[in-house]
Amino acid sequence: MILTICLLFFSFPFLFFAGEVFNSRNKPILRFIAAIGLFVMCWGIIATQSRGGLLGILTIFGFFISKKIKNPVVLGGIGAVAGIFLLALAGINDRQSGGAAEEGVDASAMGRIYAWQAAINMALANPFTGVGISNFYVNYFFYSPHWDGKNHAVHSTWFQVLGEMGFIGLFLFILLIVSIYKSLRRSLLYCKRKNKESLLINVHILQAGLFGFMVSGTFFNSSFYLAFIYRALVNNCN
Repeated sequence: MILTICLLFFSFPFLFFAGEVFNSRNKPILRFIAAIGLFVMCWGIIATQSRGGLLGILTIFGFFISKKIKNPVVLGGIGAVAGIFLLALAGINDRQSGGAAEEGVDASAMGRIYAWQAAINMALANPFTGVGISNFYVNYFFYSPHWDGKNHAVHSTWFQVLGEMGFIGLFLFILLIVSIYKSLRRSLLYCKRKNKESLLINVHILQAGLFGFMVSGTFFNSSFYLAFIYRALVNNCN
């Protein structure tokens, strides 16, 4: 829970600082101040030692850099180097909640697989409703194929929705994500057609945040409520 709150606290400032840094129309002093804020937010996310958080950082940076660099080979090389650097900086292998500090190098990965299997079992047993919102943790024992004496978090937004809301809930959640993407796409085309550069950067920020949410959510239960926040922001943008 504390990790979730920390990442959600840093995510929105990180997004808007990144948008201001990569906005070439900004004054140098504004970009410099935004860069300082971006560094602080980035360091805060790295300090959580969350794999999902690191993937979110890479996705957001990759999105903005892709607007400047069109060569996929160069972009991929930058992403690979940045990923290795962030993993080393975060010290993932030494953290106590996963990695080499547990029983074997693959213990953290296996913990996720067991949790995802539990989510699938919850959905199979309750295909229309799941086990209920925020009820994955307390139902872990009944649906997990492996029990080590304690309940575990699902460690994935997608599997969290699947286990807690069933197949119908996951389908509706995906429709929500698709509707957000389509709305942002329409806003992007409108800004380009009307040459509204000041609004275009906000659309890019929301797009980067959406992609970051989808990627980081694969390895981190970043709370699916965040998708509804994005929906509200996109409606306001439109």
